[in-house]
Amino acid sequence: MNRSIGQILVGENLLTDEQVETALEFKEENKCFLGAACIQLGFLETHQILEALAIQLYLPMVNLSHMNIDLDVLDYIPQERARELKVMPLFEIGDQLTIAVSDPQNIQVVDTVRKMTDKMIQLTLATEESIIWAIDGNYSSGAAFGKEDFQEGADAIEEASSEENIQIADSIMVEAARSGTSDVHIEPGDGYLQVRFRRDGVLNKFSTLPPSRTAGLISRFKVLAGIDIAESRKPQDGRFQQEISKGHPVDVRVSTYPTPYGEKVVMRILDQSKGVTNLDKLGFGKNTLQEWKEAYTSGNGIVLVTGPTGSGKSTTLYATLSRINTIDQHIITIEDPIEYRLNGIIQAQVNERAGMTFAAALRSMLRQDPDIIMVGEMRDRETIELAIRAALTGHLVFSTIHTNDAASTYTRLMDMGTDPFLLTTTIRAILAQRLIRKLCTKCRVKYQPTAKDLEHIGMGNYNGAVFMPSKSGCKSCGDGYSGRSGLYELLIPTMEINEVVKIGGNSEDIQEIALDQGMKTLKDAAHNYVKRGVTSIEEIARVL
Repeated sequence: MNRSIGQILVGENLLTDEQVETALEFKEENKCFLGAACIQLGFLETHQILEALAIQLYLPMVNLSHMNIDLDVLDYIPQERARELKVMPLFEIGDQLTIAVSDPQNIQVVDTVRKMTDKMIQLTLATEESIIWAIDGNYSSGAAFGKEDFQEGADAIEEASSEENIQIADSIMVEAARSGTSDVHIEPGDGYLQVRFRRDGVLNKFSTLPPSRTAGLISRFKVLAGIDIAESRKPQDGRFQQEISKGHPVDVRVSTYPTPYGEKVVMRILDQSKGVTNLDKLGFGKNTLQEWKEAYTSGNGIVLVTGPTGSGKSTTLYATLSRINTIDQHIITIEDPIEYRLNGIIQAQVNERAGMTFAAALRSMLRQDPDIIMVGEMRDRETIELAIRAALTGHLVFSTIHTNDAASTYTRLMDMGTDPFLLTTTIRAILAQRLIRKLCTKCRVKYQPTAKDLEHIGMGNYNGAVFMPSKSGCKSCGDGYSGRSGLYELLIPTMEINEVVKIGGNSEDIQEIALDQGMKTLKDAAHNYVKRGVTSIEEIARVL
């Protein structure tokens, strides 16, 4: 039985029970939907309501700004009609057309599109604003490619090849790799070109260049990545290798995105020379690490890692797979994308346009005689069901999912239509995690925090001193922080937990039992780091 929107919002820790009651009263008084009430009351934003709807209706939520839309399908729905219906066609597979809508419960719109296109319709969810933006941006991208475009392409190639732009691009990438940057953002604006680096999970300004550099520098990175240099009206993806010192190349994944001031470029740096981090170096507590090792050597079942994007889930899985990668094990992965190459492991990448989804790949994997399988993400019900089938037939399956904590993973999987009994027979461990920045040990500052600061992160009973970052950092760190470490919360299912799951129990009940049985939470790990001077109160407040 599906949960109500209110129950989902509470279960996802987006609203309290009291806020739901207030919103329900507002809904009755103003004759509106609960979601609209939450938005008007300032409790939630539109995308959060849509995410709850996606959970309730088992529909995928899409980010149109990161999608490569098949321009051929735009012919099915004229631009003005698409704006009127607030529908964005995305792609087609056979007789099925996938569209993005902001109101999945508007049956009339779906029927209209079905009749217009003579296609079976598959729904995805997106905000109304992003749909209108995508319509305006992509329909105009479908215009004829004329002589002006070819001239623009020729000019762009010439600019990209200029010695000065090559030097600027090289210096940006070398400095990014040297400083441990994970992502480089090249962002054109009104009268400027901004370069930002994401280091240890936080974006900081690196430099500002004159706007005259925009076209040439963007073109340089597009040429390197093998991206169509003449196409500047739709998102594109590519990759290249950059040598940052003699014999030291790094892989760079490139994504472009059109804006009113020119194309924005984001580049993910993957330094294969660093290798996969040793499992013992990730930040696990001694007992948690031992329990994790026991879980992934259990022989068969499902082992899940959960947390938001950028919380280190892939790093944990890579480190774990490396630990169990022996000559007598056949390990296969399906990833989106492959971030690091692992010797001795068969790795494949998702290609949804070619029909290579997580589910399709997993179905094929089972015919390859694997011992261990890693699925990059449990995105849909079909993938989950196939993973369960694999676990029940003697395989060990690793995967990730997006939930706030370990206990709520059960309710998320049940919301996606998974049989609770099958979860109790297959799940061996659920690891929730976050990444926090570590204080630089060379310049951190010891001080006595206020009671209010301690209460803010749930440490009201602590009376000792703690550390904070130096305001200006030092030569070693630059900003008071140096490196990152993991916070971990490991839930190992017991008979008592499984009994609650079997009857469809909620995450609060599961959490309570796990805590009674000794589970350490993310907050427990965070508080320990603050007391030991590993990180700061401000950093814990930012992450949790």
